[in-house]
Amino acid sequence: MISQSSIDVEFEQLVTPVLTEFGFDGGIKELVREQLSLMIQSKIDHYEAEMALYAQTMACDYETAMAKSLTPNEEEFEADDIANDWRFAYEATTAYRKKLEQLLNA
Repeated sequence: MISQSSIDVEFEQLVTPVLTEFGFDGGIKELVREQLSLMIQSKIDHYEAEMALYAQTMACDYETAMAKSLTPNEEEFEADDIANDWRFAYEATTAYRKKLEQLLNA
């Protein structure tokens, strides 16, 4: 975590007017928050697009696919691979949403 002491005073004095000129009246903290928000939202969008593709491929929603993957039946390697990838994308999306919420509330 970046503390106030990790950014030297000279640098902060140099960049603050420029940040204000670009609409970041909250200084470095506002810039970092906004940029990280964009980066996190990009990850969320990426994984949501993957999940939409899995839903289309499997012709069902996430919960149904996970229930099917947990049901013992003959091995379907491709479906199992998709289910594992879908689970990862779902968990990543959930984690990134939580990080974004924490960032916006910090």
